[in-house]
This record gives sequence, C-alpha cells and structure tokens, in this order.
Amino acid sequence: MPHDPMRPKKRRVVVTGIGAVSALGSNLNDTWNGILEGRAPAAAVTHFDASQAPCKIAYEVNDFVLPEGLISDRERRFLNTAMVYGVKAVAEAMEQAALVPGQVDPERLAVCLGMGLCSADVDWCERIFLPKKYADPSLDEHIRFNPEQLASVVARLVGAKGGNTTIHTACASSGQSLGEAYEMIAYGEADVVVTGGADSMINSFSMVGFDLLGAMSKRNDAPQQASRPFDVGRDGFVMGEGACMLVFEDYALAQARGAKILAEICGYGVTESTYRITDLHPEGRGPVEAMQMALEDGGTAAAKVGYINAHGTSTQINDRVEALSIAKVFGTGTGAPKVSSTKSMTGHMIAAAGAMELAICINALRFQILPPSINVFQQDPACPVALTEAVATPTELSFALSNSIGFGGSNTALVARRWL
Repeated sequence: MPHDPMRPKKRRVVVTGIGAVSALGSNLNDTWNGILEGRAPAAAVTHFDASQAPCKIAYEVNDFVLPEGLISDRERRFLNTAMVYGVKAVAEAMEQAALVPGQVDPERLAVCLGMGLCSADVDWCERIFLPKKYADPSLDEHIRFNPEQLASVVARLVGAKGGNTTIHTACASSGQSLGEAYEMIAYGEADVVVTGGADSMINSFSMVGFDLLGAMSKRNDAPQQASRPFDVGRDGFVMGEGACMLVFEDYALAQARGAKILAEICGYGVTESTYRITDLHPEGRGPVEAMQMALEDGGTAAAKVGYINAHGTSTQINDRVEALSIAKVFGTGTGAPKVSSTKSMTGHMIAAAGAMELAICINALRFQILPPSINVFQQDPACPVALTEAVATPTELSFALSNSIGFGGSNTALVARRWL
C-alpha cells in the first residue's frame, strides 16, 4: 500500500546480524562462498522416496547439526525441520549482531518471520490418522504444522516481548516479513526486530503438488543444470530448503552499543497483483509497482541501483514477466542494473527465499562483488535484463534490490544501501 505522507519516517534501519542454513552450507559464510563459487548442489531426493515423482531432484540441506543447548528437548519435539533450521539461523544472526537477551528493552524487541506451510509430515499423518489412534499421545506433535510455532520459540530465545508476527504469503513470505520489520523500526514501533524466514517442502505432498501445477523442472538426469533462471530452455524450478534470519535495528541504538553495521535498509514496497493465483499479470503490474514503491520509499533513484537479486524461479512465465518488469522500472540500456537469480544455487527456498536473497544482496554490497548467473546457456531474448557474468565479478555497488513474488499475487521489493 502507498505510504502515508503524514507519517514520515524518522529513523534509519540497519542490519547488524545475518544467519543462514541452505543446501550450500549451514551458516552464512559457507552459503555465501558457495554462491561465489557458482555451486549448484542439487541431487536426487533423499528425504522421501521420489522414484515415482515427476521431479526427483532437490537442493537438500546435508550434514546439519543443531548446536547443543539452543532449545530444550521438549521444544525440539514441537519443531519441524524448517523450524529447526530457523532456530540455528537465529542463533547465528544474534551472535553476529552481538545481542544477548536482556541487552535491549524486551518491550522494544520484536519477532517478524515468514513461514510456509511448515512441510506437512505426510508419513506422520498416515501413522496417526489412518489407524485412527485418537488416544496416541504423539498427537500433540501436530503443533509442528502451525506456522507461528517458530516465532514463539524465537521470541523466547531472544527475549522478545515487543510483538510476535508470522506472515505467510507463499514465496513472498520472508520478503514481506523483512519489509514489515523494517517499517516497525522506521515508524518507532520497535527498536530491534529479528526477522527472516524458514521453509522445507522437500516432501511428497508438496513436490507432487507443484509438479501438478507444471512448476517444477523435469531434468532429473542433470540436477545441477536443472535450475536455469532466464535461460531459453528453462522448464521449472528445483525445490530448496533452509532458513535465513536477520537482525534489523534502529541506527541510533546500533551506534550507541557499538554494533557492526552490515547494511542499511532504505526502501520497501508491497503490492497485490489481483490477477491469477499461479500466474503473474502479463504486464508485470504488481512487481513494477512494488519496485517503484520501494525506490520512492527510500528516495532512491533507479539509476543508483547496481544489482537486483531477482525472484527468478526458472519457470517460463515468472522469468519473462519479471524481466519485463525490471526493464520497465530500470531500463535496458547502458547503466541498467546487473541481475541474477541465486535460486540456481540455493534452489527455491519458498518462504525463506526472500530473506536469503536480501542477505545475498547485503553481502554483494559489503564485499563489492556480483553473484554469478549460472546455468544460462542461452539467455532468453524475451528476458531483456543485463545478467551478471557466469562467475562472481568485482564491482562498485551502492544500492541493491531484492524481489519476491508469491503465488496468489503477492509482490515485495526491498532496497539495501552499502554501509561505509
């Protein structure tokens, strides 16, 4: 929605911590290095028997270990896979931000997370409900399916009493959670917000559902080359999983406590396309408006944006319409921003995608390097954007933008500024 001119922003919002879990690694550093190396760790699915599924490949998290002592055994029992990834990412982000419970006013510390369908455990449902074990005490584990469960645990972990919000807008979930967290601080509703997203939908129920929609790649014989954003031969996305969490903070507070600032968040746009549940409007109406709103919100000229991490799912419609949307806002000539979709390396992390991709934008700004565009064997001429090179490339960046586009028509855009 348009921002109320009678409610001007008075506070700057900065990022002081980031944590990540992905198929590239169980922390931000390993994930970022995997991006720079252009790795695509997609492989045959092991989380379930996918032998009969049309799509048999995914970007799975491997060798993940939850550090001892973060949560109790009872809490662990009530968390599904995605939520456990989220707990680990929150711990990493809080450590980098050098924040411990009680350090800031708990009434001014909030949690705002993007969560998905929480990966319904089909095997568990069959085990409990098909035999009609109504008296089975393990029925209480149904709480694992509740999206708000992670935010409740995170609030306890970080000592947050200033609000607890869970957002589900499909693939735009964590992008919207970041934007709402940003506005909470900018408008003085909170001083610190732990935000981001987590998801794990590598299961038979979810993957077959996306298969039936025609959204997933069928390149089972070449998993590492299957995700091809903006390539003429793209045939669908490849599922990923993981989490990415960030600590957003009022600049004055971060400065007062001597925190290391990673970047500034300086613009947010959110729109609804109101077109079709699974398709973008062919003219890119919603994404265009979200990007324009984010630029206007931060007072950032389009010409200043040097890099865009596109939603870029590797589906025919999404990539074409998003590319046209970017071209409408930023142009296609000399000076147009470089564009990439890092889903080719992380897989589509669904509700966690937006947070991961903003984190990658922030690292691109910090280290002045453009993430590579891999698996682009022939760029689709219907996608008129300036893609990054096939290898990570040094550059000069001041501003970066991250897009998220969700089923149902939700669109978000976030602008980040390099911190000098």
